[in-house]
Amino acid sequence: MRYEVTPDLITGYDMIDREHRQLFDAVNQLLDSFSDSKKTGKDQMDRAATFLTNYVDKHFGHEEDVQKKYEWREYETHHKFHEEYKRQLKEILNRIPSEGPSIQNMSEINVHVVRLITHIRTMDKRLGAFLQTKE
Repeated sequence: MRYEVTPDLITGYDMIDREHRQLFDAVNQLLDSFSDSKKTGKDQMDRAATFLTNYVDKHFGHEEDVQKKYEWREYETHHKFHEEYKRQLKEILNRIPSEGPSIQNMSEINVHVVRLITHIRTMDKRLGAFLQTKE
């Protein structure tokens, strides 16, 4: 399965939508490295996992900066989701080096991405609509 920003995931706020595309590209790269682990090796998988972790931190930070700037009323809820999401992602990705690329790891990553998609469809779309009234 390939992840992409489909019309139902567009928030209408350029920075957020652009970063969501890059986030899904990072997820796809990680999942591709699972599929091709014999060809690409552990190094590429580790690089993809590290990039994804760093990019999630960066993207959530950008979203929260904008929320604070415009005093978004749902900031606390959004922030709590981000913190828990990052914690769980790191937990999943930290198991990969010792366990190797497994169906279980891929499944956990896919479930985690679906949580992100649900978050985008609800919270981020509300945020995008709010931000469009501010800028």
